[in-house]
Amino acid sequence: MNSNAPAGSPEEVQARCWAFADCEFDEFRRELRVRGVVTELEPKPVEVLLRLLAQAGQVVTKEDLLDAVWPGTAVVDGSLATAVSKIRRALGDVDSSVLLTVPKVGYRLGVPVNVKLAVLASSSTAVQSVAGEERTNVRAPKTSRALDAGVPRLSIWFVGLGLIAALLLVAVAIFRNSWFAPQKTSVAPQNMSSVAVLPFLNLSGDSAQEYLADGMTDELIMELSKIGALKVISRTSVMRYKNAKKTLPEIARELHVDGVVEGSVLRSGTHLRLTTELIYAANDTHVWAGSYDRDLGDILGLQRELARQIAREIKTTVSPSEELQLADHTEVNAQAHDLILRGRFFWNQRTREALNKALEYFQQASEIDPDDPLAYAGLADTYVELVGFGDLKAAEGFPKAKAAALKAIALDDTLAEPHTALGYALAVDWDWAAAQNEFQRALELNPGYITGIYQYAFFLSVMGKQDEAIPLARKAVELDPLSPIVLYRAGRVEFQGRHYDEARLLFSRILELNPTDPLGLYGLGLVFDAQGNYDLAISALQNQKLQQGFDVAAVYAAAGKPEEARQRMADAVHRLTEEKSYVRPGWIAEVYVALGDNDEAMRWLERGYKERDLWLALLNVWPRFDPLRSDPRFQDLVRRMKFLP
Repeated sequence: MNSNAPAGSPEEVQARCWAFADCEFDEFRRELRVRGVVTELEPKPVEVLLRLLAQAGQVVTKEDLLDAVWPGTAVVDGSLATAVSKIRRALGDVDSSVLLTVPKVGYRLGVPVNVKLAVLASSSTAVQSVAGEERTNVRAPKTSRALDAGVPRLSIWFVGLGLIAALLLVAVAIFRNSWFAPQKTSVAPQNMSSVAVLPFLNLSGDSAQEYLADGMTDELIMELSKIGALKVISRTSVMRYKNAKKTLPEIARELHVDGVVEGSVLRSGTHLRLTTELIYAANDTHVWAGSYDRDLGDILGLQRELARQIAREIKTTVSPSEELQLADHTEVNAQAHDLILRGRFFWNQRTREALNKALEYFQQASEIDPDDPLAYAGLADTYVELVGFGDLKAAEGFPKAKAAALKAIALDDTLAEPHTALGYALAVDWDWAAAQNEFQRALELNPGYITGIYQYAFFLSVMGKQDEAIPLARKAVELDPLSPIVLYRAGRVEFQGRHYDEARLLFSRILELNPTDPLGLYGLGLVFDAQGNYDLAISALQNQKLQQGFDVAAVYAAAGKPEEARQRMADAVHRLTEEKSYVRPGWIAEVYVALGDNDEAMRWLERGYKERDLWLALLNVWPRFDPLRSDPRFQDLVRRMKFLP
């Protein structure tokens, strides 16, 4: 290259670095820094930001952005809105004052922008950065602009050194997804058998509307999971990526899926604008996008339409019965459905306070529209959880759960949720055969319904059918790998099948997500106790209260410390009595078994049988009852429980 060649010649490449607000964007590295910290941004939003910066101070129309960022692709402006929302989130632009929306036209940057130009010589010469002129609020030209300064002649040694540096930069550029290469036109992949629906973006700017965006996500997951040939990641795992600064390929690798569905929702009264985009995650390739304007009362029909469309795009086999379910276009009462979405929002939080709020919303929905089965399905699920949290006695909560589930099924027999809740309630009544029928029916209707999968796996486990239970529990983990509840249930199934090492791994994964999670601590305590590691068992169990301290008492007894065991048991009984909470006879029986007092243990088990204590469902599989298995009284009790063969 001639050292006096004019800047902007084919042998040179210009790169720009923009500074705006408290952010910087490096064109060469395709790197966004916010307050000096590198912030991850996916390729499409990067391209949108680049074009807005290049035309700083001017309005860039939606049409120009769509043509530039999605060339040759049939895409709707909903994908653009999603990209803009991601940019704002990355910038921390909460009030949309940095990236402005020009209604019905496009977007522009609303802050001063400073740009610096740098010359990067081609790979046949040295690399030289030249400080360019600095401008404020100017539109950068579309073509490379010449710099007035020439490149001084360098020594042969320096040229060689520059060549090495240039080659390194080229290699890095290739590694970082070919920064200067245009985006490929989207092509539907040949094999896409698994997808994750990421949390929909709430474009309203009102945090009180988050329940709606989450509800749209949940409903699309539920509709897609009805397709047996398609693996769909369940809600709890995908919700961990809400506001996560990770690229789609990273998320896909972590969830082991081929495709990702992204979307956004904007509400005005009962009117919704929903946009979705299907992306082949391995290379971030756009496959399909759609934008829909609907009333809230038509939202279920829309979700089923979306599920059918996605299945067509990825060429997934849909059975005739699944097609029939997805073709249903039932309209709902908009006000009641809004309350149901709010109820599910709180139900998914799984705390006592949230469950009580959920119960109120589902009750209101059932009063506004007594014919909406989803309201009663929500009531059934909530009563089941409230019993589990101890807010309702089983004798009160499970009959209510059963009644609500039956009402939902009478209104619509095709919903998996009430069949699952009914199966659980029937199991509490020890009506094992009827319970099994309901669990099976739920999974026939929705093979990917995660609650139905792990509940049925647990049911099969307590029946002693470990060969059926364990594969089903492992499927649940595959569909919801980041859910503490799913990991715990699967861990319990492994534990009850005496696969202690596998159970320990699952309980440990819960604690990786949250080191103080009581489910993980309790599970590890069970494993340590079963393996005779009593000190470790006590250390884990004393930091949680799932069994209200009776588990700790049983470990002290097994460790040869009867005085401590009896004191712990007495303290637990006293505390629960003061709180007017139910004292499970099965828990007390466990302590007496560990103390070696089989007569007292059997007395408490008989009391549990009369009171229908759910803990007795574990008689077949619970390791702490092993010392009783040769006792004729215990064998007779197991026969009276009428477990399925």
